[in-house]
Formats: sequence, C-alpha cells, structure tokens
Amino acid sequence: VQAPPHIQPSALPDGQRCSKKNMTAVALLSVLPPLRSTHSRLYLCRHGETESNAHSLLQGSGIDAPLNAKGREQAKELARQLSEVPLDLIVSSTLCRSHETASIVADAQVRTPPAECRRVAALAEMFYGVLEGRPVSECRQELDALNEAWAAGRTDLAVGGDGESPEALLTRAQAALWDRGLLGSRQAGRQVAVVAHSSLNKAVLTVATGQELGKMFGAVAQANCCINVLDFCVEDGAVDVVALNLVSSK
Repeated sequence: VQAPPHIQPSALPDGQRCSKKNMTAVALLSVLPPLRSTHSRLYLCRHGETESNAHSLLQGSGIDAPLNAKGREQAKELARQLSEVPLDLIVSSTLCRSHETASIVADAQVRTPPAECRRVAALAEMFYGVLEGRPVSECRQELDALNEAWAAGRTDLAVGGDGESPEALLTRAQAALWDRGLLGSRQAGRQVAVVAHSSLNKAVLTVATGQELGKMFGAVAQANCCINVLDFCVEDGAVDVVALNLVSSK
C-alpha cells in the first residue's frame, strides 16, 4: 500500500529523543513552523507505559491494560508539554491506556473554554489475534516471518491468524483521522491532540512520510507518550509531517 495522492511525504528524518544536548519536547513545540491559514494541526501521541509494555508483551486491542506508575508520570509530562497549546479537541481510543493518558492531558489544559474530549473506537491498537498478551520473545519467529512478508508487499496478511493486517489497520486509522476533514472538521486553524497507539501511529506515519506500509515496524519509532505533529490542509486534504517521535528527556 502506497501513500494516497493527497498525502505529502515529509522531508524530515525519524524523530530524535529530546535531551539537554539539543532541546526538550516543550522547546521543540515552541519553535514549530506557524500553522498556515489553510491548515489545522494534529498532535498525534502515544499513550503512557503499561505493565504489558514493561514486560514486553504483545499488547493490541485485545488487551485493555491501564497505565502503570511510570506511564502516569509519562502522561503528566506529555500533559505539561501540551498544556499551553490551545487544543480544540482531545481524542483517545476506547482503550483504557489511551483514554487515561488523554484525560491527564485534558486536565492540564490552560485554555478556556476547555477542549472537547472524544473517544473513537477506530483509533484502537492493532489486533494481534492469538498472539495477544504473549511475550514478544516467544513470538519472535512468527513476527519476523510476518515482517518479511509485509516488507515484500503482502500487507493483507493478518497477524496472529485471526488478527489484523497492516492494510486493515491503516484503512480504519485513516478513515478516523482524515475522512470529512481532520476528525470530521474542515475548519482551518483547529489544533487537535490524538492519543493513540504504537502500531496505529506507525502505519499512519510510515505512509505519511512516503514509505511503504509493509516497512512500518522499522520505519518510524514511537516511544511512550511521544508527540508527532502533522498539518492537514482543509482545502485539499494534503497532510504534511512536521515532527516525529518527540519525547521529553525528563
């Protein structure tokens, strides 16, 4: 699956982890290019850490794990980074880890009136079928074989037998994000935060940066509570990737 015609590949490399040697995520957000008058801006984020993440378990839409203590701290830092961004809408999936992270972001907003909050089922993580909840180390051979097949163009192959394929994942993600405008609005000037999931973000960002969908698991890194910035043109639906995988060093 290639990028749809309206997706504009980004000239940016994959994002770097922010550190004191360069800039914090907050500082990087403050120097983003200004939002053009014909565009809206999407802050596409990943949720905070869960115990499944900490123990390297396959955690798709079939596992509804809450944030752990580290994940809640990560979510608070994400909320601090976005606190002064005048968000019009904050969106999560219906999974607990996403919704909890988004709620922490919403609570830290300084704008008045507060942003609208919404849960969208189509933004849930990839479904890993019978592999859900299993240690990644135990599934390595099967996952490696799938990655090879996907990279060779077989992105219609589902993971875990009865799980989801990259094509199915991308189709529902793009429909949720871009159909009828950014999250259903063609009003320019809106700023929207979406707290989603690693594989879903990777599918969207891999295609948005002009890469082949089948390479999504090696194309773009997505740390817990990272921020990706995408600008959406309300006139023609073009999407420009502004920043990838921004993570605070804190």
